[in-house]
Amino acid sequence: MSKARNRPPRLESRIGPQYIVPPPKLEEVLERSHVAGRAAASSPSELRRFVERAAADRVHRAPLDDAWATVESIFGATVADPRIDPALTVSAASRAAARVSEVANANARIAFATSLPASLLPAHLAIARFARISGAEVPDDDDAGPMRVDGRADRHLRWVDGVAVLTDGRSLLSVRGLEAAQEWLFMIPRPALVIADGPYADVALEAGIEVIAFAGLDHCSLAIAPSRTRRCLVVPMWTDRAPGAYRPLLERALAAP
Repeated sequence: MSKARNRPPRLESRIGPQYIVPPPKLEEVLERSHVAGRAAASSPSELRRFVERAAADRVHRAPLDDAWATVESIFGATVADPRIDPALTVSAASRAAARVSEVANANARIAFATSLPASLLPAHLAIARFARISGAEVPDDDDAGPMRVDGRADRHLRWVDGVAVLTDGRSLLSVRGLEAAQEWLFMIPRPALVIADGPYADVALEAGIEVIAFAGLDHCSLAIAPSRTRRCLVVPMWTDRAPGAYRPLLERALAAP
C-alpha cells in the first residue's frame, strides 16, 4: 500500500478570506470616548441658554445670529444639535500645538492653569512639558494663599510642574469663580500665551493675553467674546472626561505641531 493512500483525507479550509481591519480614525475615537460628539447632559435648550447668555454679555455683546454662526464654526453645534464636531476638535488641537511650538521657539513665557484638575491636569502637564522642551519659560511658583474662593476659605494656589491648580492642602479642587484666576494672573510675570480652561481662560483673555482654551459648549462664551484685541483659540471638547480620554488627541497634536 502506498504512503499516499495511508494519508488522511485533506480537509478543505473553512477559514474565509482574511481582512485587515484598519484602526479607527481619531475622530471616531474621540466620539466614542465622548471627548467630542454629544454629551449625556447636553440638550438644545441648554445650548440656547449658553449662547444667548454669551451674546448678551454687557461688556462683549454680540448679535445673536453672529453668536450662533461662531458656535457652529468652532464647535460644529447648531440650535437643534448640541454636539461638538470631532473633526473641529482635531483641527483646533493641531493649530494649538503649532502655536505653542511657535511661541516656545521664541523662548517666550507660556502660563498654564486648569480649573478642572480631575479631568484636564494630565493634558496641561503634557503640553507644559512639550513647551519647556521647545524652549518656553513656564512659570512654576510656590503655594499662594490662603484665599477665599467659591465661598470657601483657606484655599491655596499650587503649581504642579508648571500648571496652576487650586487646593485645600489635601485635594485638588475645581474652580467656578474668578478669585483664584485673578490671583494667579496677578502673581505670575505677564505671559505671551496662556493655556487654560474655565475662569483662568476668562481672566487671561480679559487681560488682553493670547489664550488657548479647552472648552465645551457650556463655555462657548470664550469663542463668542473674542475680537481683534481678544485673541482666543478654542479647542472644542467636553471637559469632564477621564484624563486618559484626551491622550489620543494630545499624542496626535504634539507629535507633529
